[in-house]
Amino acid sequence: MNQIGEKIEFEKCYCRDMNFDELLYVLKRNISIYWSWGAHRIIVDKMRKDGYIKMFRFTVSGHHHKGHVYIFLNGLDLFDVYLTTNQGTIKQRTDEMGIYNDQLVEWIDERVERIPEYAR
Repeated sequence: MNQIGEKIEFEKCYCRDMNFDELLYVLKRNISIYWSWGAHRIIVDKMRKDGYIKMFRFTVSGHHHKGHVYIFLNGLDLFDVYLTTNQGTIKQRTDEMGIYNDQLVEWIDERVERIPEYAR
């Protein structure tokens, strides 16, 4: 797993295939949160014909973080998420285990945009 302060090397990450449409659905389930990140420029590695990918990256311009968000699916079927600068230097990441599907948006939102004044 890449460490904070290093340049992300996603080509060397061990990760499983994930479905592009399903991941995008999870991220956009609450579209106002997704929009609040200023999310744009979605990049994936080579998408197979069946819609499966290994790496998902998008650019954000939030209150706390401006740069890239990388998402991978690890061997435990948990997500590994990295927040990087636009040059790829890792600023934050999930812990060694990863996070569950239902925690993904909240984890990203806490680190990209959410401030205490926002109502839940």
